[in-house]
Amino acid sequence: MADEFQDVNRAQYLWLTLLSRTSGELFCVGDDSQSIYSWRGAKVGFLRNFPREFPAVKTFKLEENFRSTSNILDASNAVISFDPSRIEKTLFTRRGKGLPIEVLGFSYATEEAAAIVREIGRRAATGVACHDMAIIYRQNRLSRTLEEALLHARVPYEIIGDVGFYRRTAVKDALALLTLCAWPDERRSDEAFRRMANRPPRGLGARGLGKIEIEASAGGQSLCAAATRTRLSPRCAVALQGFVQILRQIGCREGESLGERLTGLLEATGYLDMLRADDSDEAATQRENLAELIELAQGFRRVEHLLEHAALAGGAPGEKGRDRVQLMTMHRSKGLEFRHVFLPAWEEAIFPGAMSRNPGEERRLAYVALTRAMEQATITFCDYRQGGSSRPSRFIDEIPLKNRISSWNHGRNEPRQSDGRWRQVDQELNALGL
Repeated sequence: MADEFQDVNRAQYLWLTLLSRTSGELFCVGDDSQSIYSWRGAKVGFLRNFPREFPAVKTFKLEENFRSTSNILDASNAVISFDPSRIEKTLFTRRGKGLPIEVLGFSYATEEAAAIVREIGRRAATGVACHDMAIIYRQNRLSRTLEEALLHARVPYEIIGDVGFYRRTAVKDALALLTLCAWPDERRSDEAFRRMANRPPRGLGARGLGKIEIEASAGGQSLCAAATRTRLSPRCAVALQGFVQILRQIGCREGESLGERLTGLLEATGYLDMLRADDSDEAATQRENLAELIELAQGFRRVEHLLEHAALAGGAPGEKGRDRVQLMTMHRSKGLEFRHVFLPAWEEAIFPGAMSRNPGEERRLAYVALTRAMEQATITFCDYRQGGSSRPSRFIDEIPLKNRISSWNHGRNEPRQSDGRWRQVDQELNALGL
């Protein structure tokens, strides 16, 4: 017997067929509409072609859904129906029609995040537990604006299967470069030097770093200043000299925004080239996180202000044991369920992704994301994100009009605080201390 058969890779499939060769018996449970792990080697064709490989197969369709309401299932069925290769099935429920899918548009990501958090606060004020609400997004870089809105509103949250935006490797690396650029001759930049002196590799090992530490200690200098005075191997010495020169040159530039300075550092030091040379999904995610950080940096005038903000926002995203809103990617959400689900950034080029290698899997992700909701699903999108215009995801248009509404009373606009409903919400949030 094999469960989650839609997730098997080639080696697992061959292994299972070999095990069943003698008896001719193989019992598989799976849902091809939830096959979302091709990047891990899973091949949905093993499930879809099962009757061809095993002609005597008996198929049992388990179409009753015990989790979601009819409106949610009708929307999910409609989106997945555009996959021509899927195994035909239609989910139904006895839970009743329930609430329609909420679809709301905003101008900017910050407005979107603020509105989602305020709606979470409103629902919490009506008695919905925070752990019964989840924000599920396509790319983990999208968590940054949501995290900041939650922190600002003092709504406890937890990121499932990931760390907060400011704890991600590429973000910490970029902030370390800014620290080095701002204070190359001060000891406060030493930890940043230890982190970035050999990223990308410059031939600096533990021995070389130890020599720099001794030189810095003897001369009362920063590690960055001591690096150019320490006797190292010729290759390493030249590479480090170039690295320190880049830091000093960019640090002396005038008239640049903080975002432009960060971009210059990432390019000139070879950090972005290092990520571009790696075609893994992890490297692509790190590049996306850097793009988000560069956009954020544009809003700060001084490096210290950005670093202070990162230090505060990078604190613990909620204390253990507290009732917290759940944040996660669509991939992490598989198998979970929540009474209320918020699905931000349903925009072309983000979902489905502009560089997606598997459009069919993007559609299956939409199906998985929608079916995490038990009672209420809310989809949002923006007109502008990361400095460019965007348009609603094609998946939104595929949801039947009878199953969705543009709610919160204001269609494509952020809810206005002057409305009576939102004055009441403000009072409820103030009572909760949010």
